Amino acid sequence: MITIGRMAEKYHMLPHVVEQNATTYDFMIMDVLATYDHYQAQKTKTGGVADPKSYKLSTEQLLAIKNKGKQQK
Repeated sequence: MITIGRMAEKYHMLPHVVEQNATTYDFMIMDVLATYDHYQAQKTKTGGVADPKSYKLSTEQLLAIKNKGKQQK
């Protein structure tokens, strides 16, 4: 619902129009933009460095994801 509201505000449409016409790709792009906006806001608040606490993955989890990607190649 938040994504629909953001899209409606950004494109000056009513939410039900966005709901009827938006595709999955539209929602994905809007989610990426919202994540990037959050990242930029965190960087601004912390003097140019993103706050690692705003991301929920631990170092071990990130390394596991990286290693899994390497194994699939």
